[in-house]
Amino acid sequence: MLAVALALVPLFGMAAESRQDLQPSARFSVYGHGAAATPPMGWNPWNAFRTEVTQDKILSVAETIKRNGMQQAGYRYINIDDGWWLQRRADGGIQIRTSMFPMAASRSGPPSLRPWTDHLHAMGFKAGLYTDVGRNACSQAHDAHSPNLPVGTTAQREIGLEGFEASDLATMFGEWGFDYIKVDACGLADFGQGSKALASATYREGRPLIVRADAQATDADKVEGAYARVGRLLAQLNPDNDFVLSICPWGEAGVGNWGGRHGNLWRTSADIEMTWESMLHNFDTASRRELYAGPGRWNDPDMLAVGLGEFGADHMTEARTHFSMWTILAAPLLVGFDVNHATPAQVALLTNPEVIALNQDPAGNQGRIVASDGPVQVLVKPLSTRGERGVLLFNRGEATVQARVSAAQMLLSDAAPLHARDLWEQRDIAATGGGLGFTLPAHGAVLLKVSGTPDTRDGISLGEITGRIHVAVDGLPGYSARPAEVSGTPRVDRTPQGEPLRIAGTSYARGIGIHANSRLEVLAGRDFKRFTALAGVDDSTAAASSKVVFKVYGDGKPLFTSAPVGRGQAPVRIAVGLDGVQVLELVAEAASTAAGDSAPVVAWAGAGLQ
Repeated sequence: MLAVALALVPLFGMAAESRQDLQPSARFSVYGHGAAATPPMGWNPWNAFRTEVTQDKILSVAETIKRNGMQQAGYRYINIDDGWWLQRRADGGIQIRTSMFPMAASRSGPPSLRPWTDHLHAMGFKAGLYTDVGRNACSQAHDAHSPNLPVGTTAQREIGLEGFEASDLATMFGEWGFDYIKVDACGLADFGQGSKALASATYREGRPLIVRADAQATDADKVEGAYARVGRLLAQLNPDNDFVLSICPWGEAGVGNWGGRHGNLWRTSADIEMTWESMLHNFDTASRRELYAGPGRWNDPDMLAVGLGEFGADHMTEARTHFSMWTILAAPLLVGFDVNHATPAQVALLTNPEVIALNQDPAGNQGRIVASDGPVQVLVKPLSTRGERGVLLFNRGEATVQARVSAAQMLLSDAAPLHARDLWEQRDIAATGGGLGFTLPAHGAVLLKVSGTPDTRDGISLGEITGRIHVAVDGLPGYSARPAEVSGTPRVDRTPQGEPLRIAGTSYARGIGIHANSRLEVLAGRDFKRFTALAGVDDSTAAASSKVVFKVYGDGKPLFTSAPVGRGQAPVRIAVGLDGVQVLELVAEAASTAAGDSAPVVAWAGAGLQ
């Protein structure tokens, strides 16, 4: 069987050395550093004040969050966004805008934000800061009329990390004591020839590494390399491991595939706008990426728009649905409006303990779409207590609709009782007919906690523990080389294109759908004795000639290798022991395919642990 690898025909011009990615790593190769075991919660001033923020404005909000119960509910990060810097000094340090933060002024040396972080820590908060991975920041590219842009010569106005990564991060986390950093990417995207930034002021021109919405023109490897350096330095500079790294290239440069290797959360989309349409778009950029999130690594569809625009005090239905959607996604919960003006109803929404507990569930599973019927979508989030599920039914549309979720969609047995609780109403509700049904108004939602008997009594399906899965290799070419017609994210119980799993004419309700030339890492954690699956080429694969070899490794040691399997052939049955195994790895390797054919789609049907 090993000789088959010698005859491999690369897919999409795959370089030979990339085949090394299919070799077992014997580790769960996510970032693994920092303090984001559950999605971070806090407040960011950008959507409320943009760069026109002051020490007094932020402290006023922090005091309100402490007083109104939000801090106790879990909102612990008080962040500074763009605008805090004056210029880069001759010694390489960053001069703080002390007119904005008088607390930073010092009589004996350069201004320091240590008094600021000390003050927030004394209040029981964590402190966050903002920077850019390039030479310049987003306000310099897009807020030319801001009164708080960096000043001075071209060099003095280069306040981003590029060239100063080690010294800036040492200052921000070592000297100043920050706990959270958001690292933007406008410095890699918006200072090229013909840009608004170069037209409005004197900046050094740089070849954009990110060309927005253009994968082929974007240098994803260099973008990843820049963020990887930041992640490594932060891990080295924080021996207490108390930090959060937020990566912010707005879903560009393939960050969804590599963000979890270098940071704690990564933006999946452009900035959220305060409209229902924008919120839905940002939700959609994360909602099918359930295999990429887990403890310490989160898909981030941007800050909450609750309290602003179409989610303001007069739009509480939309605000509640929006908050429910971020909750079920296990997305970070960063409030972005001036909560000094929050109504009691808005505070109650943001502090509902049962809703927040769903977002903060320690298993770290992201809710996934189990039904999408017209304007109605249903998401299910397995929780850390076996047989418990978070369930969201919501209405994207403009008219009242009926919505229903079945026991099977919740990965629960329809032969056993279901117990359901409406988390917003904080009351128990009755389940009938093996499921739950609701009338949803326009933009309305129901958020539930449901308990029952898992439908896999003799084991646990991989779809119940997505927080333990890392997509090490997704089987597709790199971001910049990926043809436009090739798409699809690895999914639970679906193919990458969202179709039911089907091998040789038989449909499978459970499993993982992914392209060949892929590798999944599963954090078994020595908690299981056995892995079982039926692995095969999915019927959706276009090329009948494609063959795939399936391999299973435990802590880097081979446990199983199949003969080559093609489309239309029965799946191979896998059953291997896992005694003492920390990391299980599932490899699907294309053994043969005709030149120009697309990557075969494979299914790890019924994949589960016992």
